[in-house]
Amino acid sequence: MKKALSLFLLLGIAVAAAGQQAAPKSSMPEMSKSDVDMAKLENALSKKRRELFAAGMGGLSADQQQAFWAVYADFEKERDANMASRLNLLKDYTDRFATLSDADLTKMVDESAAIQKQTLDLRMKYFGILSQKIGVKAAGRFVHIDDYLTTLMRLGMLDNMPALAAN
Repeated sequence: MKKALSLFLLLGIAVAAAGQQAAPKSSMPEMSKSDVDMAKLENALSKKRRELFAAGMGGLSADQQQAFWAVYADFEKERDANMASRLNLLKDYTDRFATLSDADLTKMVDESAAIQKQTLDLRMKYFGILSQKIGVKAAGRFVHIDDYLTTLMRLGMLDNMPALAAN
């Protein structure tokens, strides 16, 4: 699973790196913003998350598996909307970071905090649903996996975001 998680992290880094305006020089060709199709990227991330959840939730009984995937489909729809908000905010930031006003930056920080709260609220909502359907321990595993994957994605994005200059 670690190898798959590394692939997921690389996808997250690719999102952030693709949006950077001033990437450091390397032997790799620079990516332009047009090199990344956001819809394809979101689809690839969803597919990889589903694969990682399948591996992580693999010890469930057949009935638990069926219940889990039925609930996960609903979770995935809501999480995809949350992820789209996160990626759009990242894209907006990387497109405009050099010219952000104090008001723009304040708005982006507020949006980021709201997205993080929505992420946590969504995770807790589905922990409650899954606790009733597949048991608390299995639902706890869902929370652990989702938290881990979300953290990897956020770290990949944060690590590759262009930094604001201090005034």
